[in-house]
Amino acid sequence: MKKILSLVIAFLCIFTAMSQSETDNLNKYKYYRQRFNRYFIFVGNRSGESMVVATRNREMGTRICFGQHGVHFGYYLSMLASEYALLVRNDEPVQASETLEELQLAIQSYCEQLDKCEYYYHLDNKLDGFFVRENVPVDFLDTNTTTGLAHFSILNYQLDNQQIFLPDSGNFKRLEKGMPAYIDGLWDVQQKKEVMSQDEAYGIMMGLAMVAKCVPPLSEKAKELFELITLHIIGKNSQNACPNKGYVIMRPDCQSISESTGGNTGFFGYGIAAAAAKVTGKPIENFYNKPNINNLQSSSKDYKNNGKLKVPIGVNNMYMVWKICGNGIPGQQEWNRSMASTLGAIGDSWGKKTDKAIIKNTLWTKGNKQHDWRTFYLSIWRWLNDKAPDLNEKQMIRAELDAAPAFGPYNYKTATHPDNFAGGGWAYTYRYRATISEQFEGSTLTGNFNGLDYMLMYNLYQLLYAPTDTSIPKYNR
Repeated sequence: MKKILSLVIAFLCIFTAMSQSETDNLNKYKYYRQRFNRYFIFVGNRSGESMVVATRNREMGTRICFGQHGVHFGYYLSMLASEYALLVRNDEPVQASETLEELQLAIQSYCEQLDKCEYYYHLDNKLDGFFVRENVPVDFLDTNTTTGLAHFSILNYQLDNQQIFLPDSGNFKRLEKGMPAYIDGLWDVQQKKEVMSQDEAYGIMMGLAMVAKCVPPLSEKAKELFELITLHIIGKNSQNACPNKGYVIMRPDCQSISESTGGNTGFFGYGIAAAAAKVTGKPIENFYNKPNINNLQSSSKDYKNNGKLKVPIGVNNMYMVWKICGNGIPGQQEWNRSMASTLGAIGDSWGKKTDKAIIKNTLWTKGNKQHDWRTFYLSIWRWLNDKAPDLNEKQMIRAELDAAPAFGPYNYKTATHPDNFAGGGWAYTYRYRATISEQFEGSTLTGNFNGLDYMLMYNLYQLLYAPTDTSIPKYNR
């Protein structure tokens, strides 16, 4: 992964002029993988290392952004786990061991940097399922320190400070669109870190589910961490002797995380429990918060009217409420549909109708625009639950992979260049959680994006379809 970036540029220049093929997409994966490890992460075990950059050159400047890190970190775990499975399947032991080492460092970074974070609350660190969204130090790129200089130098490999954004031309000087440019600072990285929310939790849980499925050497550790997160977000682990308030995420100092910032998990209670039971192999009853669930208030009618997350009443009604999620509710809120689809895909928790429920949540019309994330969540569901692949979905995945930009996803949209973003739905930091406008029309979030969504989708495509389709080239990194 440390080969010179220019080795693949010659191929890509030819690639952009050719029609897409299976080999093109494999080579694109290799380029994206190198691009990611070169410019969107510093793999290691020191503070801030093995944390995922979501956006580089934010607002076409010289900063890197770790926003929504838990979700991106879940994609990263999933990409590594699926890559490991493919390398083992295709008898590539050396590359598999390299990917396993990178995954071990990622798991370590979660445990030691994200989960063991109680020191922010003047408490002893513990591995307990509570985590902060990112834990990158403010001096991560400080060239006056030895480690900061190392981070700065590696993340700017073969780049220089002359590669500024040129508003008139709409690109960075001497670089193709999507190619990372020079950076020298951090975007909105605070001394005290922002706490988890449920969407961050579900993102990491997806990654751990993939590790448990794909990586036998780390399977038990992934199951342990999945269980700890589950117990914390349903309020059942009695962290730091905090009172059990039911399906409310709490900080180590016993302050509740508000509903508006993702702290209320009651509406997804059954989906959470089913996912945990599937991954850990333990009884689903272990993941109900029985002492408090009957005190929760029902407001499904109100929910339908205003789209706010409310909690179910009574343990007997938890599945009924989860079925509501399987009918395309919550409302038209994209983030709720993504969360429900993630849990449903992990736990296969809508029974024989899971695929139909996922489609209802990921394929819908809002105004005159159609949202469509079904390929991703159906593929996660099929792979984790040993479901047969679908040829129609295969063609949709191919079309999405074909459309990914040669040099990486980006959005350089400005007032003078309103159409300056990657085409084919790759104009946002993660395709399969974005609104249709963010995917296909660009948004106010601008810069170069890490491409983990492409890499994970490509790996799922390989896992599901390469065993029976000889036109898909043998996977290697």
